[in-house]
Amino acid sequence: METLLLGKVCELLGTTEIPGSEKELDVLCTRIGELLELNGEVWIRENRRMLLDQWRQIVEMKIIR
Repeated sequence: METLLLGKVCELLGTTEIPGSEKELDVLCTRIGELLELNGEVWIRENRRMLLDQWRQIVEMKIIR
């Protein structure tokens, strides 16, 4: 699986306002790429609100260092 570009992740999630440091956003791009491969683009678009809510929690909790 190739890491997605941030622009593609923003398109899939429907926003350019995604919190996180450069390292955190790299992790997000990798994870969304994995989800794209496993579940498809339609699933990501249908679940974008949940994915963004979970991502905000991850950033707030400083899980990725």
